[in-house]
Amino acid sequence: MTSSSPTSASTLKTRFLTSTASTGYNPAVETIRKDQYPQLKDAVYLDHAGATLPSQHHLQRFTANLTANLYANPHSKSPSSQATSTRVDSARQKVLEHFKASIHGEWDVIFTANATAGIKLVGDAFPWTRSSATSNGTTRASKLTILREAHTSLVGLRGIAHNDARGNIDVETIDQRQLEQLLETPPKKDQIQLKHRRDHSSTQTTFHPSPPPSPNASTRHLVMDSNNNDNSEPIYNLFAYPAQCNFGGRRFPLSWPAQIKDRLDTPTQKNLVLLDAASYVMTAELDLSDHSSSPDFVVVSFYKMFGFPTGLGAVIVKTELSSKLRKSYFGGGTVSAITSEESWQVYRTSLHGRFEDGTLNFLDIVALDLAFDSMREIYGSYSTISPHVAALHKFLYRSMMSLNHYNGAPLCDIYVESSDMGSDLVDNLSTYGPILNFNLRRSNGQWIGYGDVERLASMKDIHVRTGGFCNPGSMQRWLDLSAEEVKKNLEAGHVCWDDTDILNGKPTGSIRVSLGAMSTVDDVVSFIAFLEEYFIDASDPDAITQTVDLIGESEELEATTGEDPNFISSAPVQVDSVIIYPIKSCRGYKIPQGQSWPIAPHGLLYDREWMLVDEITGAALTQKRFPRMCMIRAEVLLNQNVMVVEYDEDLSSGTDLSEGLKISTAQKKLYISLDEMPTEAAKSSSRVCGDCTTVVHYTAPEINEWFTRFLGKPCRLARQPVASQNPHHGAAASSSKAKVTPVLNDSATVSPSSRFVKSHLNAPAGAPILLSNESPFLLIADKSVERVRDWVDEQDEGQGAVRRMANLSEDLDKQLRHELTSDSFRANFVTKGQQNGFEEDHWTRIQVGQQVFDILGPCRRCHMVTIDQLTAMKNSDVFLALSKNRKSAGGQIFFGMHMLHRPELSVAPYEVKVGDMIRTRRQVSQ
Repeated sequence: MTSSSPTSASTLKTRFLTSTASTGYNPAVETIRKDQYPQLKDAVYLDHAGATLPSQHHLQRFTANLTANLYANPHSKSPSSQATSTRVDSARQKVLEHFKASIHGEWDVIFTANATAGIKLVGDAFPWTRSSATSNGTTRASKLTILREAHTSLVGLRGIAHNDARGNIDVETIDQRQLEQLLETPPKKDQIQLKHRRDHSSTQTTFHPSPPPSPNASTRHLVMDSNNNDNSEPIYNLFAYPAQCNFGGRRFPLSWPAQIKDRLDTPTQKNLVLLDAASYVMTAELDLSDHSSSPDFVVVSFYKMFGFPTGLGAVIVKTELSSKLRKSYFGGGTVSAITSEESWQVYRTSLHGRFEDGTLNFLDIVALDLAFDSMREIYGSYSTISPHVAALHKFLYRSMMSLNHYNGAPLCDIYVESSDMGSDLVDNLSTYGPILNFNLRRSNGQWIGYGDVERLASMKDIHVRTGGFCNPGSMQRWLDLSAEEVKKNLEAGHVCWDDTDILNGKPTGSIRVSLGAMSTVDDVVSFIAFLEEYFIDASDPDAITQTVDLIGESEELEATTGEDPNFISSAPVQVDSVIIYPIKSCRGYKIPQGQSWPIAPHGLLYDREWMLVDEITGAALTQKRFPRMCMIRAEVLLNQNVMVVEYDEDLSSGTDLSEGLKISTAQKKLYISLDEMPTEAAKSSSRVCGDCTTVVHYTAPEINEWFTRFLGKPCRLARQPVASQNPHHGAAASSSKAKVTPVLNDSATVSPSSRFVKSHLNAPAGAPILLSNESPFLLIADKSVERVRDWVDEQDEGQGAVRRMANLSEDLDKQLRHELTSDSFRANFVTKGQQNGFEEDHWTRIQVGQQVFDILGPCRRCHMVTIDQLTAMKNSDVFLALSKNRKSAGGQIFFGMHMLHRPELSVAPYEVKVGDMIRTRRQVSQ
């Protein structure tokens, strides 16, 4: 499937349904999805490995059950408590039955908050032998071995291993090949003897352990005794691995537990196995009926299976380990007897009674009890899910592998293993589950940032997951990242969940899609169509084409500092708007016609000097998370030295400003003095676009409460200390009656700028910025905005042309055209007069009035352009149009040009105003 021959969605679907590839696919799921999953209407959900979705049947039954029954804390004998206990027992039994682990009392189920909590419980209770010198000078220590592809929750066992004053245990990370080589090593003599004893031991003892001890039996292991150190006991080692890697879906042999015990156990060393089955049981059945070959501990999270409940997991554990597991902390309900004045207590006999500290999440357990029934009623059997998703998984994989650019280069770099014979293992259910992890490349081989993919997918209501997936081993392996590179990335400011998706030429994460019981062929087809539409290069994006002189007729103009033949201009281009954004991410303030506005070293005076920060974390708030910020407008009145903050009312002429800052009686406006800075005591660090910067917070309750009430988010107003907004203020003041230089409080210490123009732009080192994202100035052209409007119309299947033919009024036409105005792009300068859109792409330097600016490069756009700056409503059409028409070879989406003021080429006072004529310099095609 290449860019020149895209396959239609209907053709792709038909091809799948009529081929052998659809074997196992259950068409009935399409009806089930419509009836049981209304939340999926018009959505493509491909994150089942993160969490699958609850059915309507399950949720309705759960609600009905809660309203029809009285459930109470199960630690009582009351009827409501007994009803709860009955439900808990029922759910526990259904878990055992589902995993075929209910025969002869060989297994117990310990409910936990999730699989992670279950792993921690195993780590805390495990019978570790820590390193300590013995009388003969040797050291005895347990060993923790973790498979490289383990989730962070398994890797976290290292913390338990190295967090004990009594000594450490050995820790090793191992990959599949290393383990299998170890298991192929011929056993030693003592291992053969141990295996012989196992083969001839009592079947009842090995496979059918006795039930929990009766009250008259010995309960020595139930009495807490931290000084117990029986050197006659063998050392227990723990091997921890996932049944299915959550990163890429690789499945690992379920035969390993038996092999490990047979090959590696000795009379003095025994190995127990912890299986993380959370990802595996999402669509597959785990069979624990063969007790001897099963792992010793299995952890699951039930939301991975049913979507709900989300706060419940379990450890499924062999009861024969009851006497081996240790317990230190104990909560309510886990003891049979206890004294207050002595350190003595006896734990309950059953494993779940001993390790389920405190009150169980009993209502979630009720939901779990009902979940098994709902799943059976909807799908017939859990066993039907696996072949269904397997067919879709193969179809998705093959379709993605067939996506090529115009030059034959593959679009998708999919992280799957091949067999020794070179064939992929994806088709084998025993080697891969329904997950694909990948990154995308341009036709020239450059990476496409996974963040760009996720943002576009979200706007198409396609739900994928990106990042590192809490799986460091897989991430480092497939992204070719060494431990040293991971550390250097942190030093460069990259942390998990940030927006840095490519660093030093390598992806910092990837994209994951995963399928579930209610996935259909339409999900796959929609995703493939999305990749084709937005990421396939139909031609060479790096090709250099002969350009025409978009500026128009060349003309030599006299520059302010002398004649410069490189300045050329078209029909008169001038400044249509000058806008500042005093409070970062809030609505812009358009400088009134005829008013000159000063230029400071960091940008336009008072542009992005304030910001709102989270009251707890201190992080900057942005429209991306709080769209209502665009409805807050800050107007700067230079002649009154005040900033008026409001959201819909005009400034009241009778308001007293003498106190510096005051809130009106209507609680609609704030008046904040430009001269005063918050005190040094309120100084703190904050992070803006990956940079750490110093700000000072306003402490006046009336200010912070005003913003908090409006946004519904506890926050504070903060200001960046600036020693001198304009070093040429003397010249500026001589020609202006306005006072433009802030007067700082004596208590406010000001430091040089800690933020500078971003390194990817063509700016000299050390060019300062305040709280803007990348540069001091941003310019866009009205003609370019019109081009984007046309693209949006084209996406609307010609609706724009219909509206124009209907001769609608300009206001109504604008409303129907998604309210797309220049405001959506949050520029400082909007120009008018160009003959064509995107002429500014070719500019290298411009002169605005008597001020000269260098063009630094294009502005990389994020999905903030989807927010209507008047209503705070989101519309993805603009971003989607830009992504299809304004994407660079590296995958960035561009609109607008960054600029830097050149005072040495300009004339003081350094000011600009609406109506200033613009002269441009550009590289003219030869």
